[in-house]
Amino acid sequence: MTTQPTTSTARIQTPRGLLADRRTTMRLSIVVAAVLILMILIGVITYIPAQTITQTIQNQYSEQQKLLAGSLARELENYFNALANELINLSARPAVQSMTGLREEAMRILGEVGDRNKGLLKAIVRIDNQGVPRYAYPESYNALIEANESLPWVISPETTEQLIAGRGVQFTRRSSGSGVAYLLVMPIVAGLNRVELLALELDIDAFLKTNIATIDLGETGQVWIFDRFGTRIYQHRPEPEFRGGTAQFLSIVETTLIQNFPSEDRLSIVVPVYTAFTEDRSGVASLSLILSRTITEANLIVQDTLNSLFLFGIGVITFVVLFGILVGVYLLRESARRRREEARRYTANTLLDISRTLNSSLDLNIVLRRILENLGAIMPHDNASILLLSEDKQAMQIAAETGLTIPDNQRQNLTMREVGAAKLVLDSGRPVVINDTLKDSRWSPLVGSPIRAWLGVPLRVREETVGVLNINSQTEGHFTGDDADVVQAFADQAGVAIQNARAYEVEIEAYQTELETARAIQNSLMPQEAPPLPDIEFAFRSLPARQVSGDYHQYYILPDGRLGLAVGDVSGKGIPAALLMAVITTTLRDEILRNPSPADLLVELNSRLLERMKQNRMTSGLVISVYDPYSQLIELAAGGMLAPYVRNPAGWAEIDVAGYPLGASGTASYSPKVVKLAAGSMIIFLTDGVIEAQNRNRQIFGYDRFEKLLNTLPTDVSAERVADTILSAVRAHLDGLDAQDDITIVIMKALEVKATEPLKPASMAS
Repeated sequence: MTTQPTTSTARIQTPRGLLADRRTTMRLSIVVAAVLILMILIGVITYIPAQTITQTIQNQYSEQQKLLAGSLARELENYFNALANELINLSARPAVQSMTGLREEAMRILGEVGDRNKGLLKAIVRIDNQGVPRYAYPESYNALIEANESLPWVISPETTEQLIAGRGVQFTRRSSGSGVAYLLVMPIVAGLNRVELLALELDIDAFLKTNIATIDLGETGQVWIFDRFGTRIYQHRPEPEFRGGTAQFLSIVETTLIQNFPSEDRLSIVVPVYTAFTEDRSGVASLSLILSRTITEANLIVQDTLNSLFLFGIGVITFVVLFGILVGVYLLRESARRRREEARRYTANTLLDISRTLNSSLDLNIVLRRILENLGAIMPHDNASILLLSEDKQAMQIAAETGLTIPDNQRQNLTMREVGAAKLVLDSGRPVVINDTLKDSRWSPLVGSPIRAWLGVPLRVREETVGVLNINSQTEGHFTGDDADVVQAFADQAGVAIQNARAYEVEIEAYQTELETARAIQNSLMPQEAPPLPDIEFAFRSLPARQVSGDYHQYYILPDGRLGLAVGDVSGKGIPAALLMAVITTTLRDEILRNPSPADLLVELNSRLLERMKQNRMTSGLVISVYDPYSQLIELAAGGMLAPYVRNPAGWAEIDVAGYPLGASGTASYSPKVVKLAAGSMIIFLTDGVIEAQNRNRQIFGYDRFEKLLNTLPTDVSAERVADTILSAVRAHLDGLDAQDDITIVIMKALEVKATEPLKPASMAS
């Protein structure tokens, strides 16, 4: 009985349920139809004015591109103007204008300007009127100048004359080992009727990278910059390469929109950049800036705008919430994409900065320390170490570590069995990750070791493994495969830096051996004993600034019994100066027999050596004296040397002899001076290394200190004692520093005059 009512009721309700379902379906159909009609209407309303909207958006897009390109061009012009003002201010500084006396102050000023403008310029170089660099910032350039090596770029004497004649600030380019160097140069008055150059080497590439990196150029945006000769000096992205012709934009004088350039699928804005100064003082643009995007991207912007309007209308009428969800998903995806892109960019920039840091030194210990210091920037860890292969590749040594305390007796010659998991890295040449050192059979745990995860990465140079970078963590599962890839990129750069440092150490050892040999040869060329003149006491002292010296001294016994004495100072230091010194002493030995007069001898030496010294861009100071033991008269002539000092009964005084250094002028002439060297008199010859010796406070020894020292000497002091006193005073002034320039001291003291046998002639002292 209970079953039937239940069944009956069900039957009654079933038609009503079907009706309700039909009504619901109909209502839903009406709603759907209404929504579809509204969507169609919105679509029609949206796309009817599509052409007008498209044209408007495209015009706005073009104007936006012009504004962006113009802004970049103004940034470039401001960059040039700012550095031009720096150059003008520098050229007005007395220390920079000075030719010799204020060199150290000038270099300090250049250093301040260079440090203040890092990222804007690469170097500041003072250049003489022959195009020869005098000094520079940074120190690497200055080191090349002092070693008489070429800078990355060179200004010929002819170009130097043109730039000096041009007056004012000029923008020019020079070929360099890495391509083209761009310079701002300005003539400066260096002395009476002497004009030289001051040059700023611009770091346009670094400036542009810094400024353009902050600008959103879209997916296909590209920036090219060309100089006025059509040479590309900057490209923002690796792709696309510029494949158009330069003739289409070099003559453009104002901001111009070019369709289908430099390829048919691109739209470009060309903006000329005026620096207000060029090498030939012309009014043409110094640079041309091209901002380009694909036409497709511009159309996509329009299409995206229309779609957004359509979807917005649909969302307002139908599914506002769904639209919000879609927008949210879009934003999340876009944010994730940007985060990934920023992470990749950050990693790339970090690796680039680290590469520069690692390769900024060739000291192996410094390189190893910097590797471990910079590792944390890309990979968090608890401690790390570097294992390097021995030369025979049969053992390894712990070259550096952080966060570890390793006894010294465990650092050297670890066998392959002792290095543990690092051998797996050596054998495979690939990174190895162990994320559970307690369970992984490849790991041999030390008792009490806190290491729970380990990453070993090979240090490679040209596919050859030279060591292993060990990275440890106290957290299990700390490392991933992506971590290994990033650290491998870092380790590849570290391996190159290590190999460079090792090669440099080998090169330095070989160079030191060569210098020692050169020093021994040079010593053999100098007098080994005093001249055989009983009435004169001699003293010789030489202190090279490097292994070999540019200073020299020789004596020569002439056929008539007189004694010739020469003291010289070649510009520069090191091996180039020593080689020129050997050439000069050889030539002097030949010429002194034909020209015993000091003044005539200097003229003849200058004539013979002029071309060779010009080719090498070197000069040499030289003082020559000829002493007659019978009359006690000494005749002197000098060029480019400190005046000798003589002591007579009246006291100490300078001997007024001067002239151009050898190799400085083809028309140089010299005037002789004759001095009486009576009994008890003393004459001192010295090079400028004595006077210009500089202590830690940048104070030079100076003439005042030197003359005060001479006046404290007793009248009966020996030549040897005087030489030792001067050298001791200079060393005390240096206070432990090495001498900045070669030092040579030669002293002659006249003893009581006696009958003198003629000296036996000889060409040169040995």
